[in-house]
Amino acid sequence: MKRIFGHFIAVALLVLVAHGAQATPLRAFVSEFAVTGAANKDELKTTLQTLLASRLNGDTLVSVDSPVSADIVVKGSYIVFGKVFSLDVVARDRSGKVIARSFQQGESQDEMIPALTKLGHDLAAEIAGKGLQGSPEHTTVATVPAAPSTAPPATDIVHRDTVPATDIIKPEEVTRTTSGGWVSQRLTGSLSGMAPGRQLPDGSRELYISDEHNLRLYHQGNAVKLIAEVTFPPQQKVLSIDAADLDGDGTPEIYLTIMDGESLSSQVWIATDSALKQVAANLPYYFRAIALDGLKTKIYAQQMSTDKDFYGDVYELVKNGTKYELKNPIKLPRFGYLYNFNRFRDAAGNTYYLVLNSDEYLIVYSNSGEELWRSSDKFGGSEMYFKREDMANIRTTGDQYRWIFLEQRITVTPDGTIIVPQNTGTFVIGNSRAYRKSSLFAFAWNGSALDEKWHTRQSQNYLADYYYDTASKELVLLEVVKNEGLFSSGASVIAVKKVQ
Repeated sequence: MKRIFGHFIAVALLVLVAHGAQATPLRAFVSEFAVTGAANKDELKTTLQTLLASRLNGDTLVSVDSPVSADIVVKGSYIVFGKVFSLDVVARDRSGKVIARSFQQGESQDEMIPALTKLGHDLAAEIAGKGLQGSPEHTTVATVPAAPSTAPPATDIVHRDTVPATDIIKPEEVTRTTSGGWVSQRLTGSLSGMAPGRQLPDGSRELYISDEHNLRLYHQGNAVKLIAEVTFPPQQKVLSIDAADLDGDGTPEIYLTIMDGESLSSQVWIATDSALKQVAANLPYYFRAIALDGLKTKIYAQQMSTDKDFYGDVYELVKNGTKYELKNPIKLPRFGYLYNFNRFRDAAGNTYYLVLNSDEYLIVYSNSGEELWRSSDKFGGSEMYFKREDMANIRTTGDQYRWIFLEQRITVTPDGTIIVPQNTGTFVIGNSRAYRKSSLFAFAWNGSALDEKWHTRQSQNYLADYYYDTASKELVLLEVVKNEGLFSSGASVIAVKKVQ
């Protein structure tokens, strides 16, 4: 009886082992997509690759990051013609034989994600129907961890447990900072803009914060307290908020760039003890507070024309009594406009311009307009936009509107440090933007390139706006922690990081 039972157990084990071998999933490598007829080709190549790879993972398929260890290689193409797009993929085995094909098409970018999901499902189902098995040599083998090495870690690799507990991360050769941090309670709404006000006698500071249809005055001390709020009509969209004391009375004015329909109708406000008061309206200007060369913060303005989103030079805005004038024009280099530039000087007094181009690369220009340096990484990244009718290009774009995104601020401090934010996202294609992580980077000009001085620890939130408080050496950040949805108004926080 025992022998029979033993044979039964042996047979059962063999069946289980055979079943486990049959259940070995196929390993699929998705290569970069070939992109034709679409903007942001480089981004799309890797974005579509990542999105499809995540949709192939399942019981029968596992995505891998190298074709060397793959049983199947999947190649795809994305073609845009007018408003219509087509996604086509083909899967081949190790010998190069085609084992599956699939395609999807759509008529707008809103159909992109559903089309990719359906594409991945159909491709995985067709591959599963072939009855193929994963190669045995690719089966994961558990290993015993090696004993920890006593040798010092490589300087190019920073492990999570060796990162200093600070909000500011610097290269080894730079003296490390001691850094304090503070985060507010959650504020209602997906807030989009922030500007500094006065430092109050009790040690708190005024913060002017906006979303698309509201202006709020907060006092930020141990907590953030709402003092006053103004709501604008639905047709008026607040694009940006800036502050500066142009008349020198000790109270900064609040400069709101507002789009009314498809025209600029900007406004100026001031804060009283417990209220907000409008002092100017219907101004046909974009506004931006900039400290050129790291000097005094001033308000600069640019105009719009019927066919150009940013028309003419950038001007300094001058306040004369109750009126505003444009003076001292600034001729910007290529790609430059009001929302994507700043200026700095080197130790010899030479002037340079900083510009974030349309592909979000940071460029340094000489005063004569010659490009001197371009970053290898992308920076900036904003979800704030406005639209204008563009019927002349509807056959090309498939959209009757032109989308204009306003770029993040570039800050130059009094000591010449250049601060640039960096938002990154899980899905950033054309007009569809969903940023989920952010950092701020500080650079210094060495005469031929920008060298990184430090960067903040990466946040898991979208950075909507920020400013650098020169007096306290603090970064004040406005972060969106929850996006606005159909049944939610969203949520945001204020974060303060000390830089020393």
